[in-house]
Amino acid sequence: MIEKFKYVEIPKPRKNFYASDFDKSNLDLYFSWTDEPKTNPPKWYDTLKWGAGNGVEDAMLKILKMNGIVEENYDQKEHGGFKIEREGITVSGYTDARNKNGEPIEIKSINNKNSQGIREYENGYPRHNYVGQLAIYLDALGKKKGYLFCSSIDGLSRFWFECKLVRPGVYQCGKVTVDVNEEYRRWAKLLNENIKPRVMPDVFEYVYKYPVDKIDWTKIGASTISACRTGKKVLGDWQLSWSDWCDRIIELQGTQRGYTNAELEVVLEKTKGYTTWPKTKRKSKPTTESTD
Repeated sequence: MIEKFKYVEIPKPRKNFYASDFDKSNLDLYFSWTDEPKTNPPKWYDTLKWGAGNGVEDAMLKILKMNGIVEENYDQKEHGGFKIEREGITVSGYTDARNKNGEPIEIKSINNKNSQGIREYENGYPRHNYVGQLAIYLDALGKKKGYLFCSSIDGLSRFWFECKLVRPGVYQCGKVTVDVNEEYRRWAKLLNENIKPRVMPDVFEYVYKYPVDKIDWTKIGASTISACRTGKKVLGDWQLSWSDWCDRIIELQGTQRGYTNAELEVVLEKTKGYTTWPKTKRKSKPTTESTD
């Protein structure tokens, strides 16, 4: 029964760049602006985790209001909107919340199972694109300080970061620094050189598969190597695993999902005896999962 369930997205024509576009790949932005059909649209069950995250974020906003940080009557759609012009482009969005000084607060939920992400927050490294999104709000509102409020869905891991202006266009949040002017220039270039003339940007900005013979497998974690050896994962840029056009980009890169038999032979040879290798303290490369 549940295999027949569907989720249908309502198309939203692009008019502006959004604060939430920070760090999105050029190809994803290009495809969203040019109405390229999605090859990997969200599944119905993806909406469940979104709903859970949205519920937690709503609860977090209620806590901010209950503690007098945000006005009780604050409504994102009514009070949080903005639109600015930068580098010849229009950027718009809505702030999740604003404190009584008008400083923006970005509210984010974290998947409980994202243990690596939670460790990065604990070490002072919130997600780069979240910081970029908040920095755009600061720029739009002309504020020098804002806040990133994050929590795991189960509420067991909670984080509050101050984001501040360090020099024109550059903001720091925890140990993460972003440059909004650099992002505006990237978007402007993409709009003028690719989107308007319908010229596809570099399809190899991020790659689905790293060449297996070029990877230093001694730097890869044992569990990831095991998944690669059994064809459950490939090593590549994580950005593609999140793309609604993943299969389209894989096609443009002239490859296929999963490792070929020839690639698997190389992986098996390069990782022979990996369970006895000395443990490394370095994190494994980002991976994209294979559906094969």
